[in-house]
Amino acid sequence: MKDNHFIQRELSWNAFNARVMNEALRDDLRLLDRLKFMAITSSNYDEFFMVRVARLMREAASGDHPASPEEPRPSEILVELLSNIRSIVETQDETMTQDILPSLAKEGLVILHPEDWDNDIRSRARRIFEDEIFPVATPQAITKDRPLDDLLAQTRLYTAFTLDGDDLALIRLPDNIERFQDYKVTSDNREILLLEDILMDYASRYFPGRTIQSTCCFRITRDADMTVDEERDEDFVAAMEEVLESRKNSFIVRLESRGEERLATCLREALDLPLSNHFHLEGPLDLKAFFHIVFIRGFDNLRDNLPAAQSAADVPENEDFWEVLKDRNILLHHPYESYTPVVRMVELAADDPSTLAIKMTLYRTSGDSPIAKALIRAAERGVQVTVLVELKARFDEGANINWASRLEQAGAIVVQGLAVLKVHAKALMIVKKEDEGIRRYVHLGTGNYNDSTAKLYTDLGYITSRDEFTRDVTLFFNAITGYSSEPQLKTLIMAPFSLRRETLRLIQREEERARGGEEARIIAKMNSLVDPEIIEALYSASSAGVRVDLNVRGICCLRPGVKGMSENIRVVSIIDTFLEHTRAFIYMNGGHHEVYLSSADWMTRNLDRRVELLFPIVDPDHSIRIRAILDAYFRDNCRSWHLGSDGQWTKQVPARGEKRFRVQDSFALQAVRSAVSREDEEKKALRIRRKPPRSG
Repeated sequence: MKDNHFIQRELSWNAFNARVMNEALRDDLRLLDRLKFMAITSSNYDEFFMVRVARLMREAASGDHPASPEEPRPSEILVELLSNIRSIVETQDETMTQDILPSLAKEGLVILHPEDWDNDIRSRARRIFEDEIFPVATPQAITKDRPLDDLLAQTRLYTAFTLDGDDLALIRLPDNIERFQDYKVTSDNREILLLEDILMDYASRYFPGRTIQSTCCFRITRDADMTVDEERDEDFVAAMEEVLESRKNSFIVRLESRGEERLATCLREALDLPLSNHFHLEGPLDLKAFFHIVFIRGFDNLRDNLPAAQSAADVPENEDFWEVLKDRNILLHHPYESYTPVVRMVELAADDPSTLAIKMTLYRTSGDSPIAKALIRAAERGVQVTVLVELKARFDEGANINWASRLEQAGAIVVQGLAVLKVHAKALMIVKKEDEGIRRYVHLGTGNYNDSTAKLYTDLGYITSRDEFTRDVTLFFNAITGYSSEPQLKTLIMAPFSLRRETLRLIQREEERARGGEEARIIAKMNSLVDPEIIEALYSASSAGVRVDLNVRGICCLRPGVKGMSENIRVVSIIDTFLEHTRAFIYMNGGHHEVYLSSADWMTRNLDRRVELLFPIVDPDHSIRIRAILDAYFRDNCRSWHLGSDGQWTKQVPARGEKRFRVQDSFALQAVRSAVSREDEEKKALRIRRKPPRSG
């Protein structure tokens, strides 16, 4: 490993979140879409502090050892990282208070600040306080016997008060009372009071005979980077529940505050938190909660309407689903094409008397998942249902424990993940007894079996009954639900066994072709690129003359465009309406292009510590389609960012006279045109069938 070969991982992630926040600064975006990106930025930081910042703080406190001699110490990374985060958060706060909220107010969507409350508003605020807040919220004294740290829950909103005599008290905002309280709602106007403002304004009712000297609102973030000791804990569910419980009292990594700065400083000192981890803001805290405002009814003119998902080109709605799969394979491009065929596949199988078995992996799913409900229904009906529910899916552990319990109660075989490894592969297999014998149908994808996020994330899915796929998927499920030895797969490529080796082989094959004087190219799309060995292989391929085009949404530790090392590599990132989530890989192979989809990013954890699948696209039409999809990402000049050799990202804008091309708009338009064309063809076919025969 050489100096400047790699961009530091946490700094690269923070640059990604800066790109997300930058969308909120765009004048050409509608106001509620800008607010949405503000909310996403805050949500991203919540998890980042819980995991990555917490880990760096622990490493700095326990020896401050660098990961390798060439890398900086954790404490040095923290200094630069927190400084960069502060700059982004300050821009975010200033934009909210001076731009987005005032602009929303001009459009009739008003967050009423206490300084602007008139007598009528105060009367409404007092009624909310007396009727809802006062009977529910509870003041707590902060004393030596009850230190502040012990009283605070993860990312909840609190109000703090200094009373006469320098006593400190706090009140937690009730979770079961709506934070955004309507004051006035008309056809074109909505005025809203924030619950924390009401509480702080009337808090004196909690302290009769005392004087409130200062107030502030705050929230804390705790370390959530905890895992089960899989060598020690035999009862995995109980151990995971213990981890969830322990997160409630882990050490604090961030304080956010609004209000009187001196009181906020007292809180930080009471929590023994460094100044660098304290963010004192002018605007509202917890912008993630402002998703409520983003999707509020009656202000459609302030947001772009998401393009409606179209029926899939490969799935005629008037044909029998299983018969279609016997004839051809199905490629789905979400969210431009509907996720319905995946849900329908499970629901049809659940209710079909010919279904013998359903097997699938569940990593993250929706809270009201129709897929999970169909699995429960099938199990209750006597179908052999086997589900690997990954209990270690971070921040979805509780929901997955609940689904696992419900599936077990219905009679399903539930595997609670594997020891040491996370199962991140996305696989579904249905076994049916048909007239011609036993037949298997499989779905493999790049995204989770989550019908909610399928409307917001870009992913590709593949449904087939081809024997080479169904055979390998059968072996895959046998491996992850039985004993996890390496299955002898012929078509699928599986981590942690062969995915790293095969990826390196494919990269090196392109390098060999380039050294032999052939044109060579690699196109790859993923969420994150971190693994040093893969990066070094790409550097070597670039040096040999391989053209490498990388579309990386988030973290990218590779440094492109460095003469003699990576001058043939370009990296782009698309930040737009939908979250880019697809993992797809194309190797030119001397003109015989090989196209793959995968559940895995090029990260060490995906290649070595997770169960993942990479699978080839063997249909020529589907291969051509995926190549066109990936090529389109490199033509975007509206929502594209390019990574420079200095590690800085540059936003792309159309050159003078250049036609605008926004890749997500292009895919949405293609899906609509395809659906309309199919509908026209169907109508034409119906007209032909109705045409009377010629006489004589």
